[in-house]
Amino acid sequence: MNEFEAKISLVTFAKSLFDRGYAVGSAGNISMMLEDGTFLATPSGSSFGTLNEVDISHFDEEGTLLGGKPPTKEVPLHLACYQTHPSVRSVVHLHATYSTLLASCEGLLDGLPFDPFTPYYVMQIGEVGVLPYRKPGSVLLARDIEQRPQFTTYLMANHGMLVCGTSLSKAVFAAEEFEQSAKLWYLGQSLAIRYLREDEIEELKAGK
Repeated sequence: MNEFEAKISLVTFAKSLFDRGYAVGSAGNISMMLEDGTFLATPSGSSFGTLNEVDISHFDEEGTLLGGKPPTKEVPLHLACYQTHPSVRSVVHLHATYSTLLASCEGLLDGLPFDPFTPYYVMQIGEVGVLPYRKPGSVLLARDIEQRPQFTTYLMANHGMLVCGTSLSKAVFAAEEFEQSAKLWYLGQSLAIRYLREDEIEELKAGK
């Protein structure tokens, strides 16, 4: 995929997320790594619903702008994900409703933020790293990622979700699955849910 094709793909996925309510206003950001080791990202202050290919930010591993508009202020966070996970090719950060609500709950620890009850959560998400609250754009978030290399999905306290994937589509689909799972968790709190047994969870993990 060349740079122009990658920009089109990024714009298309961002618009899809916006149209279905996973992103509102100018919240959230997406990045992806190109074959030459440089990166594309949604521009600072942009809406997923009105992106244009020519505006997409292009920058190198030092964060130096190579083309397009200035990137999201979360660039250090995104770069930390790529540096910590060599196989990652895309990072999606959303302030989606239910995952952000989950991220704002007291007492969350690294691991499973709730007992799994769908196989898709286990297969696509699994365990989650919980990052402490930081001011949006804080460079400390990069350090927090580096300290949790065993996770590729994160909850940012009082902020939202962060999902790393081996491709743009996989990162987006995992982010959608996380939001849907958080929604089911919230809606089902007063119900007699059948949670997955430990052996069922292990079976799903073995098949990943």
